Amino acid sequence: MTGPLDGVVVLDFTERVQGPYATQMLGDLGADVVKVERRSAVTPDGRADERYAMDGQPKPTSLYRATFLANNRNKRSIALDLKSEEGREVAQALVARADVVYENFRPGAMERLGLGYDDCALINPEIIYVSASGYGTEGPYVAKPGQDVLIQALSGMGTMNQAADGRPTPVGMSISDVLGGLNGAAAVLAAIVHRDRTGEGQRVEVDLLGSALAAMSEHIVHFANNHPGEPVRETPMHGHGYIPPPYGFYATEDGYIALSSGRQISEICALIGMPDLSLDPRFDTFDKRNENRAEMEQLLEERLRTASTNHWLSILEPADIFVAKVNSLEESLTDPQVVHTGRLQTVTGPDGPLTLVASPIRFSRFTDDRVDPPPVHGHDTADILAELGLPADFLSSATSEGALR
Repeated sequence: MTGPLDGVVVLDFTERVQGPYATQMLGDLGADVVKVERRSAVTPDGRADERYAMDGQPKPTSLYRATFLANNRNKRSIALDLKSEEGREVAQALVARADVVYENFRPGAMERLGLGYDDCALINPEIIYVSASGYGTEGPYVAKPGQDVLIQALSGMGTMNQAADGRPTPVGMSISDVLGGLNGAAAVLAAIVHRDRTGEGQRVEVDLLGSALAAMSEHIVHFANNHPGEPVRETPMHGHGYIPPPYGFYATEDGYIALSSGRQISEICALIGMPDLSLDPRFDTFDKRNENRAEMEQLLEERLRTASTNHWLSILEPADIFVAKVNSLEESLTDPQVVHTGRLQTVTGPDGPLTLVASPIRFSRFTDDRVDPPPVHGHDTADILAELGLPADFLSSATSEGALR
């Protein structure tokens, strides 16, 4: 067995991040993920088969291509025209042998192709059918485009992450997409357990807005029940609108460090050589530290700026202070803990070595570390058709008709 989902077949009708991230997790867990792709260009950035540089061309450098490579390892690819009769015939045959169908198109798109939940359940009553969308399958926003930065705006996440001047600021990664993918993968696992117990398939829904709100529940529960007002950052170093100093990032002589524990103020002050701020009448309670956060943070940073990051780490870490260096992206990839625990993996793709981020999940009973690189567009079409047992002449006739690639 290559993982706990060995033998589970996932039919992947997903693009961009939310859906592919979820199905990649299922592939990491051992599922056979069959990615159903369009036959031709998917965005102006380039054709889907240009995700790798072929025939001696320069390696692909666009973020769009990197996005595909980052979210589609451990999958096979079949390229179909789902608007053609032959393409739909293949898709329906795939549904018949699948355990899970996962799609992340706008609500209604799969139904128009004859591949909605009701259509698939007629073919395979035990199918687990996941619809991942921006806003869910009903409500006033159902027809709107759902995309990560739009969700950050609508959910309040951008305001929660505001800059010190009060300007709403998006998180610098596709955070809503990743959260939606995590929730979708978890939902599939639960639905598989339910099906194994009862024999019942079902439709599962996950969306970006709901996932973003769920991730913000600490803030939302506090806001809705205690009425503290909107979270405010006020200073560049402050890390959380409802947590007072020293929670945040502080400048040193040559970089930044993070401090996170209000219970260690006395120890921190003694170690860095400044008066105990926990005894200062401006900062001697949680509420006072929150009200006077700018003053407290300024005092801390003035002291921390007098020496290097490594100097402060050498003093604070041995005392078990909650402290860390603020890494650049390059530094994070060479961090000793990241290197020691193998958080990056190198696989061999059509271009040669390809660095990917490893799955964060590890099992004591599954030790197969094999990772397949993201598939070349349509690379597995012939093999997958052969597995379906379709007539021998189907591939050539459907290819000539433009239904497959």
